[in-house]
Amino acid sequence: MITAYDQIPYPIYAYSVAHPDTLATVATLLGLDPAPVEHCRVLELGCAGGGHLIPMALGLPDSQFVGIDYAARQIADGQMAAQALDLSNIELRHMDIMDTPPDLGPFDYIIAHGIFSWVPKPVQEKILDICQAQLAPHGVAYVSYNTYPGWHMLGAARQMMLYHTRHVTDPHMRAAQARALIEFLAEAVPSDEKAGGLLPVYSGLLKKELERWKETSDAYLLHEELEEINEPMYFYQFAERAASHGLQYLCEAEFGNVFPNRFPPQVTEQLMKLSHNIIEMEQYMDFLRNETFRRTCLVHDQVSFSRSVKLERVRHLHVSSRAEPASTHPDLHSISEERFRLGDSLTLTTDHPATKAALVYLREVWPAIVPFDALLDAAYAKLGLAPPPQQRALDAHVMSASLLKAFTYSGKLVELHHHVPRFVTQAGERPVASPWARFMARDSLQVTNLRHECVELRESDRYLLLHLDGAHDRAALFEGLSKQLAQGTLVIERSGQPIQDTSEAQKLLAEEIEQALDGFAHAALLLR
Repeated sequence: MITAYDQIPYPIYAYSVAHPDTLATVATLLGLDPAPVEHCRVLELGCAGGGHLIPMALGLPDSQFVGIDYAARQIADGQMAAQALDLSNIELRHMDIMDTPPDLGPFDYIIAHGIFSWVPKPVQEKILDICQAQLAPHGVAYVSYNTYPGWHMLGAARQMMLYHTRHVTDPHMRAAQARALIEFLAEAVPSDEKAGGLLPVYSGLLKKELERWKETSDAYLLHEELEEINEPMYFYQFAERAASHGLQYLCEAEFGNVFPNRFPPQVTEQLMKLSHNIIEMEQYMDFLRNETFRRTCLVHDQVSFSRSVKLERVRHLHVSSRAEPASTHPDLHSISEERFRLGDSLTLTTDHPATKAALVYLREVWPAIVPFDALLDAAYAKLGLAPPPQQRALDAHVMSASLLKAFTYSGKLVELHHHVPRFVTQAGERPVASPWARFMARDSLQVTNLRHECVELRESDRYLLLHLDGAHDRAALFEGLSKQLAQGTLVIERSGQPIQDTSEAQKLLAEEIEQALDGFAHAALLLR
């Protein structure tokens, strides 16, 4: 049977939030001892073309990966990619989830991303059944799904697009017509408060929807909004259904979403009064946030864990951060406060010298991921200190608390990891880029890096990335790009204008190669 995903394959995406590293990290913080990411078994239900699993298989050669999907075309594409990359630790199966064999597991991690809300209820129940039956005793399952109350508003836009395109059969025409309708409504509905009633609110919703879908691919719009089935639910309903399958709620994969620390103190106080357990607390927070999507981690109902995070657990993990000191010359040695920021809204303030020095060091070595004890050593080196064990223990305690506080506020401000992926932060003499990134770059400007994140390439970087196979030094890379320059297939510009002078263009070309290699390194795309 040909599916909509065979006609228009789902985009090739990787999701760092659904990587075993993320699942192991949150499990560790809550007192569990998950399977080591470097030696684990992973099942993905609804794996599409393997865009999520294949880079895992490359980065974790001693782990085993199985993916299941109903779209034959996507599985075939993924199998071809895995074969081209000579991967022996991944198996992609064309299979209906309802036919999943009972002896496929056990798995340390089970992932169901972007499928639960888009399948009929019997399939949803089967997904939860698989999570219960084939999850290892101390394994972690991840299920994402659309949620209310946010989808009450988003669902209105979806229903309007479905109505408008009800007679359109061509997929790309459906996507174009859906966008055109939202654009028309966003422009036509009055936004002025004088319009009265809820029209200004409605206008704002339509404008947000227009922005949301304006730059997305047809495939994403078709499979997210225009699929026949899209059934959101309240979080408490999902938790109840998971419990009926012998599974209990662990936390959200985005760990900061578990805590009410982004709300004002008086709001948090009222939340505590309203809530009798963690499920109620999370549901009330969803009401406040108008939540639209959850990424939920589940474990077996007999597993014991603590929701009181112990600081010593942070010391078992690894740390990275690109937060920058707000001050040009931060005072690391005194107990004066220094503020570290990521963008305009994410900030961490600390007066602890070792923590300040650690954050400065992490920014310098970004995107490197540093073991906690090694980070403390690096902080002491910056401070020129060699403290006795008692002082080191105290500093480790304070630094753990600061890093955990930042992580629970936003996993972007400070990242905690269970696993350190293999990549370098400086290009070698014969640079080697991620094989999966090179494979993707043949057809796309969006590639997956070695931190399991999506990276957008410039068109001018594609040739360079494709040739970073370890066989080309800088001279060979320069020679290849120079030929493209001479043939006119590559243009060097300054201030948006092509440079006509050949010698000047070649000089700038050499500079651009170094800049691109440095950019690849800082985007975690290089193995050496």
